[in-house]
Amino acid sequence: MTIQELIDYIKQNDEVGCNKATSDVKIAIGVLKLKEAGLPEPSTDYYKLLRQFNGLSNNGGYVMGINPESTFFPNLIDYNLKEKENLNTGEIILGYDDDYWLIYNQNNKNYKIVDPDDGSEEGTSNNLADIIPYVLHI
Repeated sequence: MTIQELIDYIKQNDEVGCNKATSDVKIAIGVLKLKEAGLPEPSTDYYKLLRQFNGLSNNGGYVMGINPESTFFPNLIDYNLKEKENLNTGEIILGYDDDYWLIYNQNNKNYKIVDPDDGSEEGTSNNLADIIPYVLHI
C-alpha cells in the first residue's frame, strides 16, 4: 500500500478520528523545534500524512500531529521530548497505542513497532503506510 492509498482509505473510514490538515509552514516550524531539541526529522511520508491529517486516532492508537490545534491529538514534539531518553540516536516516535510505539529511524530509513517496556521490536517496514494500520488497529 502506498501512503496515498492509506490516505484515501482513511478518508473513507468513518471510524478513524482525523484531525484537520496542517500547512507546510507549521510543519517547517515543528521540524525546527525538533532539531533544536536534538531530535531527528520525520520522514517525507509522515509529512504527506500531516498535510491531510495532523493527527489520527482509532481504538486507543494514535499517529501524532505536529503542534495540532486540537488537544485530543498528541503533539509529536512534546511526546518525543518527554520520551527522548528512551530513544536511540536517530529515532523519533510517530505514534503509539496501549502496547507499542511506532518509531521512525532516520539513520536506517525504516519504521518499527517497539514495546516501550522492554525495547523488543515487534515488526519493521520501510513503508509507513504498511505499519500505521498496526498502531491504529485498522
